[in-house]
Amino acid sequence: MKLMNKTQWKRWLLGSVLALLGLGTTYGQAPKTVNIDDYTFTPLAVKTIKEMDTLLLSDSPEYVKEPGIVAGGTLHGKSRIYFYHVNERTEPMKVGILLENKGNVPAFVEIERAIYAKPSPDYFKVGRELSKKEITTAELDLGTWAQEGVNIPVRSKVMKKDIKQQKENLEQSRKAKVKRVEEEIKKDATSRTISLVSHDTSGTEFVLRPGEVRPIFTELEKVLVKKDDLFSGIVDLSTSEPIYASVAVMEPKSTVTYGLPLLPIHPIDEVELRGTYEGMRRFHVVEPKFNSDAGPASFEIANDREDTFISGVDETTKGKVVKNKGNYGVSNVYVLHTEGKTPYALYFNPLGGAFSGTFRITSSKGAYTYDVPVKGPYLGHQTIYDTQLLDVFDRPEDLLVEYMSPGASNLPVRFLLIPQVAKEMKNDSTSSEYVTNLVNKILGK
Repeated sequence: MKLMNKTQWKRWLLGSVLALLGLGTTYGQAPKTVNIDDYTFTPLAVKTIKEMDTLLLSDSPEYVKEPGIVAGGTLHGKSRIYFYHVNERTEPMKVGILLENKGNVPAFVEIERAIYAKPSPDYFKVGRELSKKEITTAELDLGTWAQEGVNIPVRSKVMKKDIKQQKENLEQSRKAKVKRVEEEIKKDATSRTISLVSHDTSGTEFVLRPGEVRPIFTELEKVLVKKDDLFSGIVDLSTSEPIYASVAVMEPKSTVTYGLPLLPIHPIDEVELRGTYEGMRRFHVVEPKFNSDAGPASFEIANDREDTFISGVDETTKGKVVKNKGNYGVSNVYVLHTEGKTPYALYFNPLGGAFSGTFRITSSKGAYTYDVPVKGPYLGHQTIYDTQLLDVFDRPEDLLVEYMSPGASNLPVRFLLIPQVAKEMKNDSTSSEYVTNLVNKILGK
């Protein structure tokens, strides 16, 4: 047996000590991937603090063979329509969305955002494109959460000040909007002839009179979905009164205004991913704090345990109770507090199968988007061992993760927090004083 020399022995001892402490023996830049079996992760829990707003999910039937209405439901206040369908017909088809005021008073409607991914037979490509568009067109609006009574648990004085200002601005804006809505409804009633069909579909703000119908997101009229192509998109809107929204897959020459109401309602498929759900936006806190001096930790999202799937009803199937298995179309904010002096790396680890999507993380570095994977169609196919480095952080702070489950991707997914040992360690605020002294002592420095 060959004995180790002094240098080899020191390296072995250093690796052993760090392994016992649960710290990575990574020197310099964090590796792009890690072996999860090399670590023991302390599980952190996700606690849902608040969920609000309405989602109309249109994904069942996912595979559509004939024209028909594929989803319908009542929306009121801030709402979202999320559609996800594959054309199984030989001829091309298109998607149409129609709003109807079934109430007795006028409704003011504002279209806040409308996005879609280019139809493709590559489902992951569609899910990835829409995921990226969703993140890049959204704002981290913490002021709205604060306005709804959520105590935003951030420590940054600058961010606290920004949240307070956002909240005040939103309150002033809300009062002004209430007055403007009243004026617009009054103006509309005196300036328009009575008609149950709106022929002006260009505006993002309009009044929908009792009994009136109006197509929205009319850009979809020009998007033809070929056989075997997946098409997916999102419409965010707000309404002053309840309105009924219908989503249909239609023949290219059919009109949304007149043709859609005549179509049959397709039955919901066995996956049951359609209906109206309360909880289109959700705010979570990860507990307890992650201490980088104490070793690796992890937290899961979209696992239907502590981060539960929302429930709703399918109005087109006599109010059938349904569950959004994956929370598709739901915007999430996760707040993670960190402490400790040891720098740490944040990794992404899919657990449920192939995944392809985009996150946004806000920290002291700023707000950055992260594509998973950086290259290739997906990560995590038939394995739980795929990982991807997202970023490295070197100070105690708050991390805010924004996420929406991408279409075609599998769940749950996990974030790994792994402390790092710098190549040149010093007794300063960038690394653990305890670990630094211990390592230096082993190395004889």
